[in-house]
Amino acid sequence: MTDRALTEAEIELALSELPGWTHAGDRLEQSWTFNGHLAAVSAAAAVGWLQERRNHHADLTIRYNKLTVSTTTHSAGNKVSEKDTDLARAISEMLD
Repeated sequence: MTDRALTEAEIELALSELPGWTHAGDRLEQSWTFNGHLAAVSAAAAVGWLQERRNHHADLTIRYNKLTVSTTTHSAGNKVSEKDTDLARAISEMLD
């Protein structure tokens, strides 16, 4: 897996396989709503473990029962890379 920034066409192709994810600015982003605050916090903790195993860390925002994940690759000039699409796929498999 490389740190190379993906082209717009590569990002659009990846998003076609990542339902719910959007390309906002130079990030991939998705939000999930849970049944209460503790469920959202638990999901964020699970995402944290997943990120540690991949050594690629997204920004996680919790607003009561909503978890938002936003990812970019700093070593790719703060652009979307294959690391982001791989992480998005793994998070979706876990949370969807």
